[in-house]
Amino acid sequence: MKKEILKELFKAVAIIALSSLPYIHDVITIRGGAFPAWVPDWGIEEFLTNSEGYIAGFSSYRVFIYTFLIHLFAHLGYVGWFFDAKDKLYRPFLLVPVSLSLYQIILILFDFRSSDLNEPHIKIVLTIAISSLLAINFFFNNKKILSEHFLKHKNSLKTNKKPLQTKEKNI
Repeated sequence: MKKEILKELFKAVAIIALSSLPYIHDVITIRGGAFPAWVPDWGIEEFLTNSEGYIAGFSSYRVFIYTFLIHLFAHLGYVGWFFDAKDKLYRPFLLVPVSLSLYQIILILFDFRSSDLNEPHIKIVLTIAISSLLAINFFFNNKKILSEHFLKHKNSLKTNKKPLQTKEKNI
């Protein structure tokens, strides 16, 4: 019983921590871009600063942290949804936003935002390619489940009744 309570408490704290990611930049930096005295200097800003004085292509460390954490927030949300959708047929398709958000995080971290890798046509091609591969894999691996689902739906149209809801995987 105590383990279950601790597990649920940990989940709640994790959700609260993740939901605060977009606001961390307000806590660890001052509006001018300086750090409060209590924030340790681990050299991250210097490591990410390029020869032109930009931090991973951003004008300040504060803007970099804000943008990075917004994208990380979205990515972790999609990853959480992916793991939560264990018995859902749409689960593999959640890998599209998971992979695209990870791609954007990599672009931000490695300062590729101004490169050709960040062009809209590249992202559209990636979206189409990932979606197509997942769709092909999905339909080849789930023929039986899909045929059962569509057979139920077809029969319900003939009898003009809603299909029975079972504990099977539903679309």
